[in-house]
Amino acid sequence: MTHKINTKDVMRRADATATSFSKYDFIHRHCRNDLIEKMKPMNLSPKIGLDLGSALGSSSRYLSKRFKKCEIMSVDLSQSRLIESRKKRSIISRIREVQASANALPFVNNSMDLIFANLLMPWIDNTNHFFSEVSRILKKDGLFIFSTLGPDSFQIFNSIWSKIDNFNHVNHFMDMHIIGDNMLQSGLSDPVLDTEKLTLHYSTLDSMMQDISSIGARNCLAERRPSLTGKTAFIELENELNNTVKDGQIAIELELIYGHAWGNNLNSNPNEYKVDISQIINLKKKNRS
Repeated sequence: MTHKINTKDVMRRADATATSFSKYDFIHRHCRNDLIEKMKPMNLSPKIGLDLGSALGSSSRYLSKRFKKCEIMSVDLSQSRLIESRKKRSIISRIREVQASANALPFVNNSMDLIFANLLMPWIDNTNHFFSEVSRILKKDGLFIFSTLGPDSFQIFNSIWSKIDNFNHVNHFMDMHIIGDNMLQSGLSDPVLDTEKLTLHYSTLDSMMQDISSIGARNCLAERRPSLTGKTAFIELENELNNTVKDGQIAIELELIYGHAWGNNLNSNPNEYKVDISQIINLKKKNRS
């Protein structure tokens, strides 16, 4: 079974939630804070870093404050989120917003000392390609550090939806061991991965759907139902979830995966992936027009 992501849907929903994202991004904050803690013991002095899937730039701003001599490239697929991100930073900061896809990064080989990717990978359907791009632009001994969701996330929804219809409703999340193998195959070295379980509690299905919708994380699978999911199906989903209620709460379990690896400087050949330079939008010029 394929789990192709519809990139246009990802971009559209990210643009639509640019102003609401920061009010509902508690999972992103949790993972970002954990990544920051994992970085603290590392001896790092990056000159140029990359915040991949930067959303509203909270990680970019942290990295810029911690590494004051480091220029940070804040990269996201959503132009609207990048515009909001720019509003939140100082005009003299060493942060630059770049609109680009993580599947075709507009940076030269061996150019990055640090690549930070917080909860980006659930929106990547070809991780081999993604890790190859990371490996290509990461300097020797440069750090790639990330968080993502594992296959035990939202299992209750997979179980219930499988009884209701035959469509995909939840992203496919990769196993930690497969992620580690893919990182090695891409040329990254010494990968280290660990997991954490996080349980969210909701009083109603509607409150959970509001959180998901407000960060643009609704179903973006290409193989999802081609028409709107009917009211009857959602009633069935809600009834099944209500059967799991304990102490008035619906428990939703997430498997959080954290990992890091180091650059090997193995990708010295020219990048085989072509990037259309016209797609790299200069926000400053666009805002003036």
